[in-house]
Amino acid sequence: MEIQNWPINQELKKEADNHYRTNLSLAIKDQEPWEIISRLTFDGVAPKLTLIEIKGLFDWVNKKVLKNKLSGIGLELGAGAGFMSAILADRPEVQKVYAVEAVENIVKELGPKITNYVLKDKSDKVIGCIGDFDNLQLSDNSIDFVFDFYSLHHSPDLGKTLRGTSRVLKRGGFVLCFDKTRDNKLTIDDLDKLLDQEYSRESKILMGLNPDIKHTRRQNGEQEYRLSDWEKAFKKNGFDWIEHYHLARVTGNFILRLIKKFISCLPLFIQIKITKILYKNKKVNNLEISNLVFCPPVQNFPKEISLIIAYKN
Repeated sequence: MEIQNWPINQELKKEADNHYRTNLSLAIKDQEPWEIISRLTFDGVAPKLTLIEIKGLFDWVNKKVLKNKLSGIGLELGAGAGFMSAILADRPEVQKVYAVEAVENIVKELGPKITNYVLKDKSDKVIGCIGDFDNLQLSDNSIDFVFDFYSLHHSPDLGKTLRGTSRVLKRGGFVLCFDKTRDNKLTIDDLDKLLDQEYSRESKILMGLNPDIKHTRRQNGEQEYRLSDWEKAFKKNGFDWIEHYHLARVTGNFILRLIKKFISCLPLFIQIKITKILYKNKKVNNLEISNLVFCPPVQNFPKEISLIIAYKN
C-alpha cells in the first residue's frame, strides 16, 4: 500500500495527535487483522460480523440501489486503516481507492496490515492518504465515486466538505454514505442532547479511554445532521439527485422474521410502501426511517444503517 502525506489543517492535526484513536492504533497494532478491524472499524460491538457479510452489503447496494455502479477510481473519507477501501478495491471493476485519514498512526501502523489482509497481492489498489478530507489533494473531476462509513457526520462544516468532494468527482459520479440521518422531527435542542450523551463505561474501555472520566459524543468530534440537513448540504454543493434509505435488520419473533424476510425479497419501491404502514409513528434510535427497506447483509451489524446516495450533476 502506497502512503501519501497531504497538507493537513494544523488544528485538525493537533486534535488527531491527541485523539484516543491514535493511542488505540498503537495499542492494537500487533493483534490479528480481524481483531484490529473489529476494534477500530466497528468499535468492538459487532462480534458476529464476517468479511463475507460486509462484501455482501456492497453487492446488495450495487445491485439494488445504485444507478451508476461501483467502478473506476474511488475515494473514502475518514477511512481509518483502509478496511472498507480495501473491500471496495477488491471489486474487479474498481481500479483503485484513495483512503483519506487524519490519524497518522492508523495509516502507517495499521493500513498496510489491513489492506494486505483483504487484498493480498493487490494491496497496491489502495492508496493511504494522511490528510484532511476538507483539503483533498486530487485533481478536479478525477474520481468516480466517494464512500463514507460513519465519517461525514464528524465534519463540523458539511457544506465545505461536500464542496471539495464535488470538485474531485466526475459528472455522474456519486457519494455513497453509510452513516446516520437523524429524524427530521428532531429540534436543535434534541440534537444537542444527543451530542451531550456520555459513552457507556464499556464503550470507553473499548475505545481505550479511562472509563472513570466523562467522555461525550460531542467531545469525540461528532455532529448531528437530520435528513433535511444532509439533503440541503448536498443540493447546495453540486449534487442534484439525492436518495435515502433506512437499511433495517430482520428481527423479531419467528413469524415476524419470516414476514420481514419475505418483504426483503420484494422490489425496494414495494418494500417502502409496506413499511410506511408497518412503521407508521414508530421511532428507531432517533433516525429518519422513511424509505425503510429490509437488508439481510446488515443483520450482524451493530446498528441499522442510514444509506444516502448523492449524484453529481
